Amino acid sequence: MTYYKVVLSGENIFFENYSDAPEPVIGFVTCKLIQADTEELAIALAKRDLLVHWNHSFNSDRKLGMPKLAIEFIEPVKGWFKPKTTNDYYWFTNAAHKQEQFEKFTRAPSRWFWRKDKKDTPIPPQDTPE
Repeated sequence: MTYYKVVLSGENIFFENYSDAPEPVIGFVTCKLIQADTEELAIALAKRDLLVHWNHSFNSDRKLGMPKLAIEFIEPVKGWFKPKTTNDYYWFTNAAHKQEQFEKFTRAPSRWFWRKDKKDTPIPPQDTPE
């Protein structure tokens, strides 16, 4: 079985925005790590898991509506390190804001564990005896 990173968006929800900016929230972006045999099965499981969590956490009173889901991105996850995903929702208020939230999931991971090249590291000044 392969792990897949599935990024979904949901739109057409009824969400009141009580923040400083009165612009209404029109949708969300979320990421799921799914273990499945095929890409199609990973998509189906991601949608099912998202809708179950949505109805249990945000929509228990059925006032927010059912989001219209779209697959924004899917890729197999290779390597030892698997991304940690939770049931986080990144809300957006317009298309530009949606793209900003979406980019969080699709940019390449930082290489914090690799050593920098020696030519990139400045040479520290050395004290010379006089």
